[in-house]
Amino acid sequence: MVRIRVFIPHLELKEIFEDVVAGLPQYDNVQIETVYIFGTPDVLFKECDAEILVARGMTHDVLRERFPQKHVVQIQFNSFDIFEALVACRELGAKKIALFLHNVEIRCLENLEELCGATLCMYDAPDEKSVEEAVSQAVENGADTFVGAGTMCGICDRKGLRRVHIYTKHDAVEAAMQEALNAARTINLERTRSDIINIMLNHNEDGIIAIDEKAQILAINNQAYRIFQLSTVRKLIGLPASELIASDEWRQLAEGGAWREQILSFHDQKYYVQYKPLNEVEAGAGALIFIKNVDRIMEEESRIRRDLVEKGLTAKYSFRDILGHSAAIRDNIRMAERYSKVNSNVLIIGETGTGKELFAHSIHQMSKRSRQPFVALNCAALPESLLESELFGYEAGAFSGAVKGGKMGLFELAHKGTIFLDEIGEIPIALQAKLLRVLQEKEIRRIGSTSVHPIDVRVISATNINIEEKIREGQFRSDLYYRLNLLDIYIPPLRERKEDIQELVDAYLARFACEMEKSIPAVTPSAARILQEHSWHGNVRELRNICERLIVLNDTNTISEELLGQLKIFQSKVILSGSNGIGEGDDSVYERLKPKKKKKDLAEELGVSRTTLWRMAKRQKEIEGK
Repeated sequence: MVRIRVFIPHLELKEIFEDVVAGLPQYDNVQIETVYIFGTPDVLFKECDAEILVARGMTHDVLRERFPQKHVVQIQFNSFDIFEALVACRELGAKKIALFLHNVEIRCLENLEELCGATLCMYDAPDEKSVEEAVSQAVENGADTFVGAGTMCGICDRKGLRRVHIYTKHDAVEAAMQEALNAARTINLERTRSDIINIMLNHNEDGIIAIDEKAQILAINNQAYRIFQLSTVRKLIGLPASELIASDEWRQLAEGGAWREQILSFHDQKYYVQYKPLNEVEAGAGALIFIKNVDRIMEEESRIRRDLVEKGLTAKYSFRDILGHSAAIRDNIRMAERYSKVNSNVLIIGETGTGKELFAHSIHQMSKRSRQPFVALNCAALPESLLESELFGYEAGAFSGAVKGGKMGLFELAHKGTIFLDEIGEIPIALQAKLLRVLQEKEIRRIGSTSVHPIDVRVISATNINIEEKIREGQFRSDLYYRLNLLDIYIPPLRERKEDIQELVDAYLARFACEMEKSIPAVTPSAARILQEHSWHGNVRELRNICERLIVLNDTNTISEELLGQLKIFQSKVILSGSNGIGEGDDSVYERLKPKKKKKDLAEELGVSRTTLWRMAKRQKEIEGK
């Protein structure tokens, strides 16, 4: 609430004022009060607790001098008010007029004298005492009529002198009240802004200090009081910032003129302090100092990492998802479980489709980093320029097309967690040096940035190629290879652990049958033998795809040899399997396979090479010859 107090020197002005106020807009946060005071008595200063004061003449001048911090509005009379008073003097037959004005300049005095038919003498009287003296001087000078405002009129009345009052009109009062009302609205607006700023400052968990170009405190929030263990009763505004704590590091930071950041200790606590100049172009314009508790920063960082995990940067598989009971796969799982207990980098080697990613997910899931992000990237899926920005991020404007505000790289996203680099053998040679530096220094530099960011990331990489061969060919850095290959796992192909095939087939058939709301089929012995003897060049991924296709095609409770024959890759095996049934009366397999069209076309139709087709026919002849 802003209060406007109006000082009224006489009742005529009170009536004008009430009429003006009735026509003004009404605001809930503005209160208008009136007080009747003539002249400048001592009681005047007891009535000045309002934010805006409205007064006329000498009262205005005294208030403005006494209360420079307040908004004091003057009710001014204009030239027409003075002319009107002088015309009244003419009607009174005045011969010599004493005109009392303060800070008012009148030109063409001769014209005014002609207007009122009398001689004019100007008196500038700023206060009550000077008015008293001026009136006495005017009497000595032979003045017969006195023209002025309320104070002069009161003195003349007391001395029995003829006087003419310069009255304030409706327009002057209205102009003064409009000015006072606008000032009140401005004060309310500034108060609202100030309250919002104070709320923002004092509800911020960081300490905030504003200093001027002399490193003196302009503003300080409650959190800063608590950080420096100061009583809020103590007024710090205007004190040097160096007095907050006796520390040379703090003094150098607060009195510096450039942007900087530093870890400082206050009262056995570590704080991250940022010094940011308010105007970097014009040195010496002051600065803002932000003080953040290091422990709170670490807690917030941990929360952010958990949020990233919730957004999908998390491992999806565990060791329970790795199927197989062969000695090789069981040994791999036991080895990977031991790797999970340490933070060393791991290289997983194996053909495409053997399950390298499952092992990477599982190692992270069992590690101490399991609650932190798991970030995966296929290094062969992106070109070199895009791969670098994905791994390390970039600053705003680092290159054409860069996202406004820059972008965090995958290494930063994986901070405190694990990054899985699949197809690591395909990473370009130029990028290998940057990756090596990240692994050695444990820090990254975004593209276009001049600063580095420390990171704590475990790297699990995978490859399906012989990296040692690429090293000999000069296509892969040996030092990077040894950084990645601190611990290794070799996953054998499915054809080398055939005892796992039936377990995998049963598991995937059951999974896809449930997903498609079908009954789980059994595999006939002949179909199982064909599946067992298949080479599975695509490994577990190929087997998984075949099982899904079988469930889609199957309408019975069994997976039979005939159903396998509907798949191109098994057609030759099904034919050979059927040829073992001697005595069926059918022609020989060779005769059935003997094409009426070219062998090349028949081989393509069966999904085998011409050499395989020839071997199939030869084997059939050998069987028939026994």
